[in-house]
Amino acid sequence: MKKISIVILAQHAHLVKQCLAAIIKHTPHPYELIVVNDGEQSSITGLPELKNAPNCRVIGLPGLSGVAAGYNRGAAAAAGERLVLIRDHMIVSAHWLEALSDCLDAHPDAGLVGPVSNDVSGWQRSMKPAAYMQTADRRARWQQAANRQPSLAVTRLLSILLMVDKNIFQKLGGFDERFGLETFEDDDLCYRALKAGYTLHVAQDCFASYMQPPSLFPTDPDWLTRQMEHNRRLAAEKWGEDLTAALYAWRRKVTVSLCMIVKNEEAVLSRCLSSVRDLVDEIIILDTGSTDRTKEIARQFGAKVYDFVWVNDFARARNRAFELATQEYILWLDADDILKSDDRQRFRELTQSLPWNTDAVSMPYHLAHDARGNVTVSLRRNRLVRRSRGFKWIGVVHEYLEVFGQIEHSDVCVTHDRQHTNSSRNLHIYEQRQASGETFTPRDLFYFSNELFDHGQWKRAAAHYEKFLELAEGWVEDKIAACGRAAECYSHLNDMHKARQKALQSFSYALPRAENCCRLGMFYLQEGSYVEAAWWYKLATTLVMPDTHAPLQHACWTWLPHLQLCVCYDRMGQHALASEHNELAAAYIPDDERILANRAYLSARLSAGSQR
Repeated sequence: MKKISIVILAQHAHLVKQCLAAIIKHTPHPYELIVVNDGEQSSITGLPELKNAPNCRVIGLPGLSGVAAGYNRGAAAAAGERLVLIRDHMIVSAHWLEALSDCLDAHPDAGLVGPVSNDVSGWQRSMKPAAYMQTADRRARWQQAANRQPSLAVTRLLSILLMVDKNIFQKLGGFDERFGLETFEDDDLCYRALKAGYTLHVAQDCFASYMQPPSLFPTDPDWLTRQMEHNRRLAAEKWGEDLTAALYAWRRKVTVSLCMIVKNEEAVLSRCLSSVRDLVDEIIILDTGSTDRTKEIARQFGAKVYDFVWVNDFARARNRAFELATQEYILWLDADDILKSDDRQRFRELTQSLPWNTDAVSMPYHLAHDARGNVTVSLRRNRLVRRSRGFKWIGVVHEYLEVFGQIEHSDVCVTHDRQHTNSSRNLHIYEQRQASGETFTPRDLFYFSNELFDHGQWKRAAAHYEKFLELAEGWVEDKIAACGRAAECYSHLNDMHKARQKALQSFSYALPRAENCCRLGMFYLQEGSYVEAAWWYKLATTLVMPDTHAPLQHACWTWLPHLQLCVCYDRMGQHALASEHNELAAAYIPDDERILANRAYLSARLSAGSQR
């Protein structure tokens, strides 16, 4: 462990006694203690606690010099390799020094770390009462934090208590003493640390109580407000911008691990890795039993390849791959995913300038395309995640990544480049789990129904969708999708009454969706009920696509209802309306052969009608 010097900025005798007593009680030896007596106050110099404290030196500062000058003087006199800078109104708790040191050690690029505290501003503020945090053990403290991680990366730390390696403090030039007694000296140091490439962290398992200190000038109640405004202007003059705003808007370059689980992917893996290898800092491939050239291809791209014994659990495999990553962020892909040229550039720009507090980045996922390459189905998935957050995959099959915190919504698109090959394996896993008597969660029941649907088992799929829809639990988007898919099952089973009933049921969960409006239009069109069909297709054209992570059929929200209205109006003999909707569809798919054929046909019909 590095030699540590603890520098106390002493400005109030009664607070110095409390601060010193807590340090001695909760800090194992050895450490050096330096007390900076700001203003050379006799009431502080004469404290017996200072004389009795082990390995303690007192340094006097003539006049009231303040935070920056006091800390700088103490740091210059320190013999330790690591500095702790603490104000006298802070009371440390058990394991405080160990927690700060561990946080600094855990982050090689860390410049400064600070504790959680009560009644302070920013990310260091504890949501739990000080009395609880003082008595809670170290692990309980950070478990109480919303982040559920021992440390939190930030762009701003308060000077009430900081730990920093002395060589870094010296490289940064210490505190800028132009900020006088206090305020903005900490923002200024943090900004310089960030610009120098260091990171800042809150050790969420370290708690120090904040005791409101008495005013340095009791007869001048406005002095601190004036000081703060003066230093705010001073910082803006120094940096050319509002310093606090600049800290909150900080962006930075990040490193990325690509994590993938694979099996027998020699047909597609090379294309996937070719699209991302120069965008990531490492590639982690977890192979679940390939018998082809998958691992050989992965190694050609410099990937670190690991074997994983398949246990019929996709989440367990993905979590293992995440555990093997070493970079700051993790990108996950499947072997049949790629980044196209424009998205490669967007991804590069994203990782070169990511907002400092980003926990996860969601990206559109283009699942299906038509013959001309137009996206027909897409959804959003959280693709890039901060490794230190410890996000976990959940679900044996159709697993999902549970994220929380600060989510960025990016326009970087991941493109699915073929039909997925896991479908049979997925269904087999579900069948085994059902046969073992396992009780499915609502989510598992929904995805089992989808597997049955994808395998054309219409009767079983419909029955399982019905079970899912009977449950009170379940994501609303899954309920809507289940209604639509159950409707298609009943259509295949020639039960059109139930088919329409299920499509209509979807409207009980949210505003009508274009997908189910188009389904109802199709059901009526198949029966020759053109007026009813047109009504539903017309409704689809008026809807606004929702902002959702659920998959959406783009065609239903764009060209498809117009093309179907063309058919309906033609069957009803309203050729002008048919032509109008054909051209509205053409705005989305201008070269589609159906559009061109309709145009020629309707032109002839309208021309013949005008000659009568």
